[in-house]
Amino acid sequence: MKHSIRMRYTSVLVLALTAIIGCVVLFNCFYLESYVTSQKKKAVQETISLVESYVESGWGDDEEVTLMRMCATNNIGVYVYYIGDSMLPQVKYSMNYNWESLSKRFESYLWGNGIQADEIYEKTDSHVLYRVYDSRMNSTQIECVGKAGSARYIISTSMEGIKESVALTNRFLIYGGIAGAVLGSFLIYFISRRLTRPILQMSSLAEQMSELNFQVHYEGKRQDEIGALGESMNRMSERLETTISELKEANVQLAKDIERKEKIDEMRREFLSNVSHELKTPIALIQGYSEGLKDGIADDDPDSRDFYCDVIIDEAKKMNHIVKRLLNLDELESGNMTLSWEEFDVTELLRGVMQASAVLAGDHTCEVTLDSPEELMVWADEFMLEEVIQNYLSNAYHYVSDPGHIWIRAFRRDDGEVEISVRNTGNQIPEADLDQVWDKFYKVDKARTRSYGGSGIGLSIVKAIMNSHGGSCGVRNCEDGVEFWCRLKPKAEEASEVKTASD
Repeated sequence: MKHSIRMRYTSVLVLALTAIIGCVVLFNCFYLESYVTSQKKKAVQETISLVESYVESGWGDDEEVTLMRMCATNNIGVYVYYIGDSMLPQVKYSMNYNWESLSKRFESYLWGNGIQADEIYEKTDSHVLYRVYDSRMNSTQIECVGKAGSARYIISTSMEGIKESVALTNRFLIYGGIAGAVLGSFLIYFISRRLTRPILQMSSLAEQMSELNFQVHYEGKRQDEIGALGESMNRMSERLETTISELKEANVQLAKDIERKEKIDEMRREFLSNVSHELKTPIALIQGYSEGLKDGIADDDPDSRDFYCDVIIDEAKKMNHIVKRLLNLDELESGNMTLSWEEFDVTELLRGVMQASAVLAGDHTCEVTLDSPEELMVWADEFMLEEVIQNYLSNAYHYVSDPGHIWIRAFRRDDGEVEISVRNTGNQIPEADLDQVWDKFYKVDKARTRSYGGSGIGLSIVKAIMNSHGGSCGVRNCEDGVEFWCRLKPKAEEASEVKTASD
């Protein structure tokens, strides 16, 4: 930190203290002497009033003591002369005053020689207040001569030493100011450490917040502006943490959306490529055999002509089958297909599908076992569920080992869902492919799939059907093969009964 706030704070306060001391010294140099002079004049004027009052009312011991105290306090000398042979002159004076010069100036005034004044401050019918330089004393005096009744008086105070006092005072202030500035600098430095500690603490907090560390908080208990700033920083930290968390979540969601969009685009391209590939072979066969018929290759052989026609019809059926399955899949995924919900016995459905699919065994030596209760009622679209089971069983027949075994199982789980599974012995599916077998046209063994005419969209249809039912489906590798499963949710009232029973 190049410019510490503590040093700035200390420097400002030290400069302010120095400036104050300097201003006091300058003020003394220019105004202290004038101020002392005005105070001297004021003291003389008060003494005039006191003397005139005593002359008019008469002298007493108390009055004399009061006058002597005033003279001693302000270094004032008083000389009073009563006119008349029966009256003796009375002089009230300060013990440290030179009365020789004062009496001579007073006698000169009484004999009418006038006043030798350097400056007259005030002149009335009863007195004259002036400034005069006393050459004998080598000092300037503030004096007042006047009359009160039958008395004449002179009051005088010396200005000697004022300049020296001012100079001495200024020197004292300078030395004291330097000492005070040095001592004050240390005090200000240590005090500024305490005053700036919360600011430095908040600076550290702000630095950590800038590094996205929002676990730090201002923990001060101050009730002033710094405390309010700390509380504001705490609120700002919480809001920033919340906002940044929301932004991170939004960014993560955006990244997922982008990834999903890219994946959808990739799947769309792959879908078009796979559709083109699946349709290319039957179209090529239809085109080839049609051209052969047109060219009259089989005109002389009815059996060959029938064979050509059978191939064309068979390939057209395959194309029609693929297109229908794609349309069904699209309707299922888009939610446009209406399900025919009904309650039926899934065990009976499994027996029917198992018997109808026995022909798929072909030359395989395969044993099929059904494990299901005598009656197991489910709530679903029977036609759609039959297609799910047919797809599972078709896969099992085509991938079962030779000799092999296929197990079909159905049961009701503790949570009320009905689970149907088809397991076959044979090769396992690579772990990396387990989540991808549900994608359209995805084939683990493309050569083997092509050999039995699979299109690669059967499992995609299974997933779409189960999603439309609100159920779930999955696949897992077993010790000796692969097992596909699906689960159907119970009917609403059945689910309520299952939950009550479990509670």
